[in-house]
Amino acid sequence: MANYAILRFSKRKVGGVASADRHNERKKAAYKSNPNIDQSKSHLNYHLVQPNGTYKQMCSEIIRDAGCKVRSNSVVMVETLITASPEFLNRMSLEEQKRFFERALEFIGSRVGEQNIFSAVVHMDETTPHMHLCFCPVTSDGRLSAKDVLGNRKACSEWQDVFFEHMSRAYPELSRGIPSHVTHRKHIPPYVFKQATELDQAYPKIVEALNDINAFNSGKKRNDALHILSQYAGKMKRFSDRMHDTKDYIRDLETARKRLEEETDLQGKELADLQIDMAAREAEIQSLYSQMAQMQRLLAQIPEDLRKHIQMNPRENMK
Repeated sequence: MANYAILRFSKRKVGGVASADRHNERKKAAYKSNPNIDQSKSHLNYHLVQPNGTYKQMCSEIIRDAGCKVRSNSVVMVETLITASPEFLNRMSLEEQKRFFERALEFIGSRVGEQNIFSAVVHMDETTPHMHLCFCPVTSDGRLSAKDVLGNRKACSEWQDVFFEHMSRAYPELSRGIPSHVTHRKHIPPYVFKQATELDQAYPKIVEALNDINAFNSGKKRNDALHILSQYAGKMKRFSDRMHDTKDYIRDLETARKRLEEETDLQGKELADLQIDMAAREAEIQSLYSQMAQMQRLLAQIPEDLRKHIQMNPRENMK
C-alpha cells in the first residue's frame, strides 16, 4: 500500500484563532466533539516550536513587528497539518517520528520564514501522529497576505510537489499521491467519521437502554434508559440523514476513476496507487453505510408510545 506525505493548509481570520489555540495546545478540559482524542496520552504530545503566549498574542506580536497593515477580514494565521499514512508513521520509533516532523518543519520554515512560525506541536494522543504548525502569512516585503504566501489552487498543488520532493529525499518510500485537482475527488467531511466513531462507541450503551425500557422495568432504571435514548436518538437520526448524501461521493469516485483511466497518461505504480486510494475510500463509505443501517435498526426498536418522550430533534442532540 502506498505511503503518502500529507500537507494541508487552513486559513484563519481573527475570530478563528482562539479555537485553534484551544485545540492544538490542549487547553480544553474535555473533547466531546472529537472522540479520537485519548487524553490519557496527551502528556506524550510535544512542541518543536513552543508559543510564548496565546495564538492571538503571538499573531499580534509578529504582525506588529513586521509593520503589517491589518484589515477586519484579514487572514492573520495559517494552520498547517502535517502527517503521513498511518502505516508509515506507526511503524517508526518515537525518535524517527520526531525526525520526520523536524524535517517537515524545516521545509515550512524555508518557505514562510522561521520568524513567522510561532507554534509547531505534534499530537500523539490521536490515531495517527500529526503536527499542527501555525504561522503568520507575512511576505518578505512586510505585507500580511495569505494569498501571496500560499498562492492560488495551482500554487497549492506546487506546494505539495515541493513538499513531497523534500520529504522523499529522506524517505524514498513515500508517494506523492494523486492531486485532488487531477482526480476531482470530493472528500467526505471529517465530522461524519467523528459521528460514526462516537455512535460506534456508544452502541453497547444504546442497546442496553433499549433493553431497559421494556414493560417489566419502571422507575429510575426506565428513566435512565429514556435519558440515554434521548441523548443519542437525534444523533443517530442526523448521522443517518447525512449518510444519504454519500451517494454523491460514490458517484464522484467512479467518475474520477474513469476520467483518469481514459484522459490521463497515468500508468504503472501511479495508477495502482490511485486505485488503492479509491478502493480505500469506497471501503470507508461502505463501512459508514453499514453503520447507518445499524443505527436505523436501533431507532426502529424504540416503541412508538415512547417516541414522544424522546427528543428526536437532531440539532438539539448534536450539541
